[in-house]
Amino acid sequence: MLATSRRLVVLVAALAGLVLAGTASAGLRDLTIDRGIVQSVSASQIVLRELDGSTVALAVDSATRVFLNGSPAQLTDIQPGFVAAVAHKGTQPARAVRAFGRLAASVDRGVIASVSGRQFVLRLVDGSSLTLRITVRTRVRLNGFAATAAAIYPGRLARVTHTTDGKAQLVQLVGRRRA
Repeated sequence: MLATSRRLVVLVAALAGLVLAGTASAGLRDLTIDRGIVQSVSASQIVLRELDGSTVALAVDSATRVFLNGSPAQLTDIQPGFVAAVAHKGTQPARAVRAFGRLAASVDRGVIASVSGRQFVLRLVDGSSLTLRITVRTRVRLNGFAATAAAIYPGRLARVTHTTDGKAQLVQLVGRRRA
């Protein structure tokens, strides 16, 4: 008797889930998904070369949700050559852009000039400065060993691998540990 009532509860819950899922996705049925290789990106549109070779320009606006490699991003993070899927409804601005691609990385060497919150300033050998952001994906190494972001402080020599948009990927530090 108890097993039968449990089965009934599970069955009712599953049916309710299917009904609710149907109503929640009803608005998504009207969306068109265009997929292709990004040709260009601006504040008002993204141009894709679709798999059949055709080119399509899709409107975007400030309400368009943008994801790059699965993480929330800005439209300016998307570069030509990335693979993208754009969800839109007719000629209205896209609701979402999901792009995948490898961001170009640069390596700079210098001295940590200052640290503030989740960013730091690297003073380069030529005297110029570079402001870099520490993200959840930033790896920090001190004298070759894994370290935390707390090891980044002014005066420390550093070799930083970062994206062109200023996100630090790897911070390699040299020096003694703080006392």
